[in-house]
Amino acid sequence: MLLEFKIGGYCSFKEMQELYLTPYPGTRIKNTKYEDNFFEIKKNRVMKSSVIFGSNASGKTNLVLGLERFIEIIQNGLDLKKDFSENKLNNSSESIKFEISVLGKDEKIYNYYLEYNFANIIEEHLTCNEKIIFKFENNSLESNSKKISTDIEKVFSIKSTETILKKLKDFEIEEITMLIEESKNIVIKRDLLFNLESKNIKYNINKTGKEKLEKEKEKVLDILKLLDYTICDFQLEKDGDINKEEIYQVIIIRENTENNERKNYYLRDESEGIKKIMNLIYDILDIYEGKTIFIDELDSSISTQTLIQIFNNIVNTKNNSKGQLIVTSHNLFLFNNNIFEPQQIYIVNKKIDLTSEIYSLSEFNIRTEKENLYQDFLKGKFGGMNG
Repeated sequence: MLLEFKIGGYCSFKEMQELYLTPYPGTRIKNTKYEDNFFEIKKNRVMKSSVIFGSNASGKTNLVLGLERFIEIIQNGLDLKKDFSENKLNNSSESIKFEISVLGKDEKIYNYYLEYNFANIIEEHLTCNEKIIFKFENNSLESNSKKISTDIEKVFSIKSTETILKKLKDFEIEEITMLIEESKNIVIKRDLLFNLESKNIKYNINKTGKEKLEKEKEKVLDILKLLDYTICDFQLEKDGDINKEEIYQVIIIRENTENNERKNYYLRDESEGIKKIMNLIYDILDIYEGKTIFIDELDSSISTQTLIQIFNNIVNTKNNSKGQLIVTSHNLFLFNNNIFEPQQIYIVNKKIDLTSEIYSLSEFNIRTEKENLYQDFLKGKFGGMNG
């Protein structure tokens, strides 16, 4: 579960910017209209959802790219050429900095920080519940893990072009394993505007996809009914083999409530909305399974009404006990403090020096009963309209 992400020196981000998915200490959530928007895990309140706004070229996608890159580094290690040959370093920065905090399945908080330049690692550290697991700074490694001896610390206390996290991965340190595993539960989805054009939508599914839809049939139907209440069932019909793998067609079944007559419709013949939601169905199901789904411009894919229903009826509900949905958006109907607590609404603003900054709506004095916030946003009262 994602608690926070920080980014600096990467693309349009110069100074370190923070995306927090935990409310400010002292924020009243319980017994408010926002209570179902947050998890309560021991002493931790965590957002189930967040929406990030900003004009074109403000830096929203750079935020997504940065998180995607950092997750890749956590799982696979650092490739300095990848970042610096692709000009990912901010023009006014000398180094790239990332930091992430996640809540593990063991309900412990894992924080990982990494700073590097074109030549080597500058600083890196991992903590668990604020206890240092390892710290690398000034080409020197210190660790509190029993599995890392003083001799190992000396061996790794050299200038490094690879992360200490990767070097220590094979030592089977529990905290490192937990961080890597939890990072795999953060799923980044980009380019949906292209991917969900009709010509790119997949109408066939493989056997694994079939089994998942059948296992989660009740949830799938609940999601489909958000778009069309006449949908009562679906079937999966074998449609041959591709490379010796069975594939299936999705058949949507509708019921006429007047005469109880049922009719079948192949997915390929369905409306754009049904096609697109079926293409996203596995991501939505992953939310139920506890994954954090981060989608760049989800509103390019589905209608406003469906988007609001996904948040109100799937994500921000008591039934969602462990999954998160974070989206970047241009859809101002979501800029709404009746749907989201102001701390859940973020704005990416491009400053006059062409660098990006991130802040939440809660930094402004917003009355909870304030209506039509999007009008103030369009007037530039909250920033995020330049660029």
